[in-house]
Amino acid sequence: MDSKKRKASDASGNAKKRHAISMETKVAIIIKLDSGEKMVNVARAYNMDRSTISTIYKCKDRVMEHVKSTVPMLSTIISKKRGKLLEEMEKLLGLWMEHQWQRHVGLSLMLIH
Repeated sequence: MDSKKRKASDASGNAKKRHAISMETKVAIIIKLDSGEKMVNVARAYNMDRSTISTIYKCKDRVMEHVKSTVPMLSTIISKKRGKLLEEMEKLLGLWMEHQWQRHVGLSLMLIH
């Protein structure tokens, strides 16, 4: 095995924990990259992997769209609200499926669709 390859771990050998990156930090990263700063330099400045910076930059449209809304800049996750109609339909579908199982009726994907 190549000695240069290593697992993502800290000095004690434990796996690294994931941490959330605030929208404020993501916007700052995007602005730096848009201004022409190299990805490697931005990664070093924020003490992050280059792949993390790259992923943030690839999703810059979603991040900037999210920031334009009235959501606070300290949020970390972009999420979409599901409609009440969809939630109600899934609840009723679950009840129907449970009822079918109790009656020992076979279910298929086509029947559920």
